Formats: sequence, structure tokens, C-alpha cells
Amino acid sequence: MIQSSKYLRYVCVLIPLIISSCSFFDKPYIRIDPNPWSDKNLYFSDLDDNYKRTKNFNRIWSKLHSDRFTPYHKLLDKKYTIIGTYNTFNNEYLVIGDQKGNRFKMVINLNEIDNNVVPSYFLFEDVLSQAKKMIGKTIWLNNTFDPNGFYTFSEYNFTRFEPVKVLDVFPFQNLDYDHPVWLKTKASTGDEGFVRYNGDEGRVGIQDHYYNSEPLPYSWGRVTINKIVNKQIELGMSERQVRIAIGNPDEVNSTSSRHGISEQWIYRHNNSKDVYYQFEYEKLIFVNK
Repeated sequence: MIQSSKYLRYVCVLIPLIISSCSFFDKPYIRIDPNPWSDKNLYFSDLDDNYKRTKNFNRIWSKLHSDRFTPYHKLLDKKYTIIGTYNTFNNEYLVIGDQKGNRFKMVINLNEIDNNVVPSYFLFEDVLSQAKKMIGKTIWLNNTFDPNGFYTFSEYNFTRFEPVKVLDVFPFQNLDYDHPVWLKTKASTGDEGFVRYNGDEGRVGIQDHYYNSEPLPYSWGRVTINKIVNKQIELGMSERQVRIAIGNPDEVNSTSSRHGISEQWIYRHNNSKDVYYQFEYEKLIFVNK
């Protein structure tokens, strides 16, 4: 009886050791190197139904030591931190971790890392914080006919340059680029719409969805305002006037000299030649078509 009791205690001690050693060998050490996004906090954004059909979002992420994919909806409503990247013979992986210590990975290529390209559904905490600061402010809409930048469930006809008040923010993505967070807005009529969060105005290669300040101030004069409304430009216009009239350039080349800084804005058009706009002292001095 005494011997069987000792044997039972021995087995009880031995089994946890066996389990822990098996667990150790099942999860080999993986070296994770920091990358430009390491330590940044983020959330996964809700996805548009049509956007979901562009790729299988349920077969992108898996736990660090598993090949079994984690469905996208299980990644929502949690805060994550980017840990870094690690390499195998076949792939490079981006690794993130949640607040419970779980780690997840996705295949990523080196070009994306070098070009600072992350999944468009990543909503970084600092971007969300900046978007929330817009609540209560007035903004002026831009292209209300672009569903990638504005939509509404109302029958009200929102118009370009219309002022609206920001009510709330809404994490959402329907594209492979641009911020995955939208501003819920209200017009003077009480009708509500959603406009994609801009960040800073004047981003090269991406159009402004709204303006943070009056886009057509009276001080510009009726003639200039009419030209801007009709998407026309003239020499002597300021950089902001040109941006509001025809949008942000696709590329900007800057040149510094003892005379100051000059900029060349390049607008690319499908099936036609590029158009070059030359600025000096932030004024348009030349257009080369």
C-alpha cells in the first residue's frame, strides 16, 4: 500500500514534466527582428462586404507556432502590437501580439517592409487618436461622388465644399490603401454621411476627401473662386488653390537654391501625357502640358 502510494506520487510529478518538455519541443525558439513598425499599436478594421471578396482574409493570419489560419472576425475588437519580422527559407513573416501574450504571423515580402507598406486594414492607434480629435469640428467635403471616400444612407444630396460637423469615428476599410477609419458627419439639414479620414491635407498621390478649413475663402475673390469651382487653374495661384481646384499631385520634385525652394508637381492622366506645374515661392509660375 505504501509502495503504491509512493508510485502514485512519482507519476503525478513525472507527468507534468513530460507534458512541459513536450510543449517545449513543440515550440522552438524563433528569432524575431525589429522592423520600422515595431512597438506600434493597432486594431483590425471592419471590412466592406465587396472588399472581402477580393481576397480570402480568413487565410492570412495564423498563430506563431501554428499553420492553422485564424478567421479574420476573431482578430477584431482587440489591441495588438507589432513585434517584428522573422525569416524562413521560404517566407518572411510579420509578427504581432495581443495583450494576452498570443502572437500571430502573416507572410509579407521584403519590398513591403522596405517601402513601409502594411496591410490597409491595420488601424494604428495614433491614427485613431488623431481621427477622434476631429469629433465636434467642422470640415468641408470634397468629392462626394467617390464611394471610396464618401457614402451616405440618406437621400440628401451632399455636395462638394459643403460644411459638415464630425460626430464620431468608424473603423472600416474597403480599399488596399488609405486610412481605414471614417468620420461620421452631419449636414445642416440633419442628414448624416461618412467620409474617409484624411490625416494631413495635401498628401502626394492621394486625394483629400475633405478640407480642414474653408476651401473657398472670400479673400480669394470671386474670379479665383469661380475658377477653382470649375476645376480651372491660372498662373499666380497658390499651392493650396491649385490642390483644391484639380487635386493633389501624383509626384512632387523639390529643388533648393540660394533663391529659395521651387517645386515641380506632376499630374498623371490615363491615356494622355503627364502635366507639369512649376511653383516658386508657393506660387504657380509655369504649366508644361
